[in-house]
Amino acid sequence: MKKTLSAFCLLLGLTVAFTGTAQDSKPSDSKAKKEMKEADASAKKAAKAETKAAKEATKATKADAKAAATDATDPLKQKAIDDRMANARAAKAAKKAANDNAANSTSMTAAKTDNAGLKDDKMSKTSAKSSSAKTMSAAPKEEKATPADYKAPVDPSQKGPNGEKVMTGPRGGKYYINKNGNKTYLSSVKG
Repeated sequence: MKKTLSAFCLLLGLTVAFTGTAQDSKPSDSKAKKEMKEADASAKKAAKAETKAAKEATKATKADAKAAATDATDPLKQKAIDDRMANARAAKAAKKAANDNAANSTSMTAAKTDNAGLKDDKMSKTSAKSSSAKTMSAAPKEEKATPADYKAPVDPSQKGPNGEKVMTGPRGGKYYINKNGNKTYLSSVKG
């Protein structure tokens, strides 16, 4: 009986020892897996950082090459651009001066023709013909009016329902500006 009891205790001890060892090995497997995951994550981060650094280096190299190419051709191109711009500005100023001179000479010739008409009718007719020919050729171009240039005439004899100014529109309609800032036309039918 002593032998069976000792054999049983030995068997029980081995069973407990074997299951205890198995339990210790499981956490070490999960620790190993964690360490593997951490190593993979750090390797990925390092790879991303390396790729990013390579891209930035490539961008910097391209920017340097572009700047070097621009610097090499820039003075010639810039001089050509500056020359063209200066020529364009000078032509624009000359054109403006010519238009101003033409407008001034047109007004002077009109004044001369008025004085000439007082002296002699025959002479005024010929000078008027010549001055009208000059004004047609040198007359400045007409500019169209914009809505900002147009001011509606105010009709002082009429008032809106709340005392607003009544204005006449471009087609002759009467309107006032209401409290919302919109045009409100007055009815033309009186009843």
